[in-house]
Amino acid sequence: MIELLAPPPEVAVREVFQLTPEIAEDLAGAGTVIFVDASVATDRVMLEPVEAGGGSMPISHSLAPAEVVALAQVLYGFTGRSWLCHVPGVDFEDGEGLSETAEANARRAAERLRAVLWG
Repeated sequence: MIELLAPPPEVAVREVFQLTPEIAEDLAGAGTVIFVDASVATDRVMLEPVEAGGGSMPISHSLAPAEVVALAQVLYGFTGRSWLCHVPGVDFEDGEGLSETAEANARRAAERLRAVLWG
């Protein structure tokens, strides 16, 4: 999906398999952070604000975006905005490449993010 976004050189992009506590440091100096996640819970591209949180649950190796934002705020003084972009997904089995549906959804998400980020 990163190649579909075509971010300008000054935009830092990081592709990860899962969110881990170490990622919080990467958010420290960012003005805006956008998490992108494929989801079966939606049938359309959605962009929603992420509020720092996570309650008192113990930290594990995999975190939700709200938990990463909370860690970034507490440990590194992150004061930027954060968003979660849900991209519709249907088939999460191992395979090579994206299906036509997944490719179309990724393109819609990239268009939406480009419009929000770079006008």
